[in-house]
Amino acid sequence: MRMKVYTAPAQPATAAPPLQEVLRAVSDPTRLRLLRLLRREELNVQELVRVLGAGQPQVSRHLALLREAGWIRQRREGTWSWYAAVAAAEFAGGASLRTGVLEAAEALPGAAADDAALAAVLRDRDARAGRFFAGAARRWDEIRREFESSELHLAAVAALVAPGLRVLDVGTGTGALLPLLAAAGCRVTAVDSSAAMLERAREACARERLTGIVFQRADVQALPLRDGACDAAFASMVLRHVARPAAALAELARVVRPGGRIVLLDFTRHEQAWMREELAHQWLGFARDELERLLRQAGLAPLAWATRAAAPPAGGRRRRDGGAWPELFLAVAARPDAAAPQTDD
Repeated sequence: MRMKVYTAPAQPATAAPPLQEVLRAVSDPTRLRLLRLLRREELNVQELVRVLGAGQPQVSRHLALLREAGWIRQRREGTWSWYAAVAAAEFAGGASLRTGVLEAAEALPGAAADDAALAAVLRDRDARAGRFFAGAARRWDEIRREFESSELHLAAVAALVAPGLRVLDVGTGTGALLPLLAAAGCRVTAVDSSAAMLERAREACARERLTGIVFQRADVQALPLRDGACDAAFASMVLRHVARPAAALAELARVVRPGGRIVLLDFTRHEQAWMREELAHQWLGFARDELERLLRQAGLAPLAWATRAAAPPAGGRRRRDGGAWPELFLAVAARPDAAAPQTDD
């Protein structure tokens, strides 16, 4: 996924309204009440009608005068219109005039009552959302899957990563993780033992115009990197294909700096032996205690373990023999700092 920086297009300059129109727009007490309210919150016409206790046609006429005089702005949202006071820097009449008018509006006799009515409107906004979620709680996971994106979830987490982090993506395959790591500002080394897979990854990165990624063909059991060369390492669906998982974990521990982390994603222990022949799996997944023992033997400290059922492929199709895919695990481990006390397993 390629992340882009959005720059708002320049807005065409509009002529400032004549001063007499600017002043006339705030010569009415109702319009002063509206301006005072819209300085506090962005509100729609129905909400303003409720606060003021006036008819909608009257409120709409007052809003039009304020908008044409440059005091407020209008934002359309479908068939609804939302209004808010123009910021001081955008007000054509000048900041001092705006400040003086708003100070006068604060002295209106009904200001306290307007504030109380506004608070009730805002409480009702929250209450409406609360009623919806109370009724939707049982089916919310199903609803949100229709519009949420796992890629955006990953991008949100990646945004927390410090720029410049040196990350090793072992068994990169076709480079599925590389756009996300690049978007996070990481300095990435992508390693795979397959030249064909690396070529696909290069092509994908070229299409996305990703730069700064180093590609290397290598075996995870013998990485061509110096000790402590990386801040973190990621290995997705790699260990099950490796002849010696212990040797692979020892290499990851070697190339990650003290204090660095290693993230592993793979299948949990299962009995689907067909995967040995059809998918070249050397190991039928890993149990938690088994993997954590291997991590400790490599000098790594297990930090976290989470499992999830494997999602069926796009379109809801299951495995071709009709069965479910094995459960997935996510394991996180750290290479202890050199100064930290070491414990034997």
